Amino acid sequence: MAKQKRLQVEVDGKRHFINVPAGRANDLHNYLRSNRVHSAPPAPSWTGFDSIELANNVDVARVQALLNAWN
Repeated sequence: MAKQKRLQVEVDGKRHFINVPAGRANDLHNYLRSNRVHSAPPAPSWTGFDSIELANNVDVARVQALLNAWN
């Protein structure tokens, strides 16, 4: 069984987002929202991953800690 890649907050200019396997995107979005992280609903991608865009003023370290705990 292949090891799952660790999720991480990615930055592109002023945008902060997380690419997550499509089958887990809604669960991650709900988890982030339950931890008061403002994020857009997952946007589907043709790569098998969905992208969750985070608010511009997000605390990247805090969100990364939540991702580490969620995995």
